[in-house]
Amino acid sequence: MLWLFFAVLTGVTVWALLSPFKARQRTRSKARETSEEVALYRDQLAEVTRDQERGIMGEAEAEAARIEVSRRLLAAVEAENLKAATKPATSPRRVAFAMMLFVPVLTVGFYLVLGSPDQPDAPLAERLDHSAQTLPLDALVVKVEQQLKEKPDDLRGWEVIAPAYMRQQNFPMAVTAWNRVIALGGATAERLAARGEAQVYAGSGSVFPAAKDDFLAAEKLDPLEPRAQYYLGLADIMSGNKEAAATRWQKMLNNAPKDAGWRPSIEAELKALTAPGPSQDQVKAAGDMTPEARNDMIRGMVAGLANRLDENPDDIDGWLRLIRAYGVLGDSDAKAGAVAKARATFVADPAALAKIDTAAKAQAPQ
Repeated sequence: MLWLFFAVLTGVTVWALLSPFKARQRTRSKARETSEEVALYRDQLAEVTRDQERGIMGEAEAEAARIEVSRRLLAAVEAENLKAATKPATSPRRVAFAMMLFVPVLTVGFYLVLGSPDQPDAPLAERLDHSAQTLPLDALVVKVEQQLKEKPDDLRGWEVIAPAYMRQQNFPMAVTAWNRVIALGGATAERLAARGEAQVYAGSGSVFPAAKDDFLAAEKLDPLEPRAQYYLGLADIMSGNKEAAATRWQKMLNNAPKDAGWRPSIEAELKALTAPGPSQDQVKAAGDMTPEARNDMIRGMVAGLANRLDENPDDIDGWLRLIRAYGVLGDSDAKAGAVAKARATFVADPAALAKIDTAAKAQAPQ
């Protein structure tokens, strides 16, 4: 197949290079047509003379015919001379033949020197013939998909591929996979929460009713299911009920193991949520300012936060405040830049990335 592809590509390239010579062929055809026109007009001049001698045409009529035919003859001769002057010195056929020979030879030569003709084939089946633990993510997904085509009721296969789709950011397929898991193995708190999370990501970070229903169902089965509690807290924030979110997340922390991997992220999120607002003096001072001065003050505070995060980028709480602040200011470019920096900083922390995406896509709580 590779050599067939190379042959087709070479043929297309040669055809494109020969296109100008096809145009020249058309030009030569037009030149032949011009030569035929010259001969025709000369015959017409001779015919006019014969008609005049036979008395068929009068002298005035014959003279007018000669003038018109002579005018056309001169135009045809000029066109013929112009095409003769621009005629290429090299035969187009020779150039075309050389090109048809030169391009394939040059292509093969470059491949033999720069390519890998001795590289053995790597069929997909052989590349997938390894244990799941040693396969890269994309190959693992392909292998499991092939297995599921043969055994569509393989519960274990669906449980493996659903998180893999999440890592690939193929969220709609992750939702479909979790649907199959629940249909085959029943609903558990963990499965419902995982499907709800996939629906959140598929919905651009918003906790839509379908996802919230999954989280509520997971909460009924396990009131301490952490993923369900986290996203239900986000739903509380989006509805303007920050106190309910803070209570929910604090309850999560109180009942979570000390070594829970998500504990630091929830603590930072809770700290940002419960951070005290400005003092009464600050509120009064801001109220006495002109709109321009107040805006400058706010931007100065935001710029100070941005500078501090440049020095200490591991502060997830600070990044969330900065993203929301830019959203309030309506500075979409700065907000996008903050989101990009935050994602780059916490690229290996899925929980942090989820919070960053939520802060970027949801309205900042008022």
